Amino acid sequence: MGSGISRSHRVVVVALFAALAASCGGGQRGSVHSLSSSTPTPTPATSAPTATAQPTPKGSGWKTPAGTRLVAVAAKRTIAVYDMSRIKLRLANPNSIGAPLVFLVIDRRPGWVRVALPIRPNGANGWVRESDLSLFFDPYRVSVKLSQHILVVFRYGKVVARFPAGIGRPSAPTPTGNFYLTELLQASPSAPGAYGPYAYGLSAFSDVFSEFEGGPGQIGLHGTSDPSSVGASVSHGCIRLHNKDVAKLAKMVPAGTPITITE
Repeated sequence: MGSGISRSHRVVVVALFAALAASCGGGQRGSVHSLSSSTPTPTPATSAPTATAQPTPKGSGWKTPAGTRLVAVAAKRTIAVYDMSRIKLRLANPNSIGAPLVFLVIDRRPGWVRVALPIRPNGANGWVRESDLSLFFDPYRVSVKLSQHILVVFRYGKVVARFPAGIGRPSAPTPTGNFYLTELLQASPSAPGAYGPYAYGLSAFSDVFSEFEGGPGQIGLHGTSDPSSVGASVSHGCIRLHNKDVAKLAKMVPAGTPITITE
């Protein structure tokens, strides 16, 4: 395994960006040509600046370094998720929108890891065999403070960026809790559309919409064609950043990074 999180891994797709953004609603869908994955790969980062990750050492005696979290990347085409000793579901890799299947690790035991799951209900988790995954240390975490309309990025526990953020309207609030970034999508540079140049999917789902415009009600974090909406409570639950800010975020923060949303 390599030691970097690279943005160079791209899969050509059609309309996947819009499929995620359909959960957010409100605006014209842009032209889409690629999905950009910020999951750990053996390829060193070739564009600046990108997140730095370290593969976990072999064996069971290591500890997670201070200021980092464990991110798990699926190493098989299908991942079995266990509840106690029984398989409770299987997840496809790549996921339903074509991105590599990524988890945030929340516990670890010999041969097993407990991971947050990108499914309903919010907070769902389960156990996966460690042999089915590749594990990496992620130095980033993201915090969204809804009452302040602000998104804060931490690296090794220190603040490295602050961005104003638009959030859900009172009738469709952005859900609060501990989640993670499930994938990173890139719109066509020639036609980014209503959702800006990049959109992250979250493991969070709307408490109001079980589906929205064909999407599953998944919460997104993305840019916007309406700069006036940043700093306001206007979305269907998604988090909006200025396009320049979401572009900066996409260069730093990989899929799998934890995101905490509080009032």
